[in-house]
Amino acid sequence: MRFSVLLLAASAGVYGQASLAGKWQTDNVPAALAAIEAQKNAPAPEAGGRGGRGGGQAIILDLNVDSSGKISGTVNEIGNDPILNIETGTITGKTITWVTQPRGVTWNLEMTDDNTVTLTGRVFAGRGGGGAAKGPAPTPDAGGAPAPAPPAGDGAPRGGGRGFGRGQQQAIVFHRVQ
Repeated sequence: MRFSVLLLAASAGVYGQASLAGKWQTDNVPAALAAIEAQKNAPAPEAGGRGGRGGGQAIILDLNVDSSGKISGTVNEIGNDPILNIETGTITGKTITWVTQPRGVTWNLEMTDDNTVTLTGRVFAGRGGGGAAKGPAPTPDAGGAPAPAPPAGDGAPRGGGRGFGRGQQQAIVFHRVQ
């Protein structure tokens, strides 16, 4: 009895890993690809004009999963080159985590069912953190007296600036491409 329970649990884990492999995309991918194609064929915009994507980010995932649960593949954020390579990807139960390069973004996803994966969060490398600026140590003046310390911040952490005001991330839902 114990052996059959372990075999069933192991096969469920392998099935979940194997079912993750393949192509996944957000629902707005066809419209985003059509808009990019139309832009290629449209006359050049007037100077000072600014385009926008609207409707959320269109993303295509092409995932591979090996027998140990390691995930590899690519992430194509439509209209935001280059295509990203998945590194250090793992799946544990229904939780999926990977880091994409060249941007170093950590992606956290959850497999909702066999045909739905939900991005629950992304951590963008190089954002936030920091602190008071630090420069070279003050050097004594010619008479040997210590130089005055440079003006310093109040020691409060400072954000990285990029991403300020973005608010809470919205979940992004991917569906298996049939």
